[in-house]
Amino acid sequence: MSAASHVTELTAGEPVQKFWARPEQYLLDAGKEGEALIAKIRVALTFALLLVPLADIISAANEGREQHFIGFFVTATACLLSVGIHFLVISDRRQPWLPLATSLFDVSFITLTLILYGILVGPVVLLNNRLSFDTYFLALGGTCLRYDKRVALVAGLVAIAQWMGSVVFVVAHYGAAAHAIDEFYGRFAWSDVISRTILLGTATALNVFIVGGIQKQRKLSTADALTGAYNRRFLDDFLRNELARSMRHKTALSLAMIDVDHFKQFNDTHGHGAGDRALKQVAQTLELAVRRTDLVARYGGEEFVVVLPDSTAEQAEAKMNAIREAIQAEPVMLAWRDGRSAPAVLTVSIGVASWNDERGQTAAELVAEADSRLYEAKRAGRNRVVGPAVA
Repeated sequence: MSAASHVTELTAGEPVQKFWARPEQYLLDAGKEGEALIAKIRVALTFALLLVPLADIISAANEGREQHFIGFFVTATACLLSVGIHFLVISDRRQPWLPLATSLFDVSFITLTLILYGILVGPVVLLNNRLSFDTYFLALGGTCLRYDKRVALVAGLVAIAQWMGSVVFVVAHYGAAAHAIDEFYGRFAWSDVISRTILLGTATALNVFIVGGIQKQRKLSTADALTGAYNRRFLDDFLRNELARSMRHKTALSLAMIDVDHFKQFNDTHGHGAGDRALKQVAQTLELAVRRTDLVARYGGEEFVVVLPDSTAEQAEAKMNAIREAIQAEPVMLAWRDGRSAPAVLTVSIGVASWNDERGQTAAELVAEADSRLYEAKRAGRNRVVGPAVA
């Protein structure tokens, strides 16, 4: 996975496919922080709302308590579901369906509240109760924190469909009485329904564009300017998250440290421009060779790091040997002043480390272990891979 892999020219039909593609794991990890914040707010809000029907039950006359008991039951159910969602979010299970499910839960709870208001009080309350309707915009705004355009779009479309459906349902329930004037809320009007539907659609479109902008800015801020690979700062965050996940779920994690052989000599001989082209070519070869869930980062100078989640040491070594051969098989074309070009063969040395549950290495220790094996590969003659299986 490389930051540069997203700056590609799209052909016809690809924008839709790209839109519906699952965001990369680092974006979902960033969205998980927003999901955790929303989960806390949801719990606090639902418990606060629970006080309203409870107070109404205590203060209402006997004949008016039935509707307040219904409101209390619905809100109490929302409280329990909110607590369950909160524990699911903080457990870091990375359920791919969770961001959409929680967004739909928020929207649906608002719709259910509006329907109850409409049935128990009247359709004009469903339409003109601004506080309840405006809560839709809070729920839809929260989708931006998930870093997923699909969630923002689907939640918005569901909110629109539920809003229109709830109005039709309540109006059908009341019949001609739906158009009676309420002294506090005013008159029911379909023009107001349409205008609010347009507002929901506008908010949905805006949220989709906001999420797209956030994703682009995050990618740009994490990319190495020369090679397009991820930078050192992002590598540290990514590795820390993946290591924590491996520790929790006892899954494999490997890391490879890659160094271009004799790169200083290459620069001195062919110039820094050729050196820059060589680094770009190495980064591109790495990107094309790894999985979408892997990460390619420039560690510094001519060194790169590849993080391979769910990969054993043997799998990582096999992958790195294939990469080493691919880099050697594709020479860098050097341009001379007279218009001629000549190939220059590059080779790399690679050290591989794998997380060990028994030893419980930290991220820094894992990097140091891969770095140690990299220098062992250099001492052994370069253009080779050294990993746990042969170390």
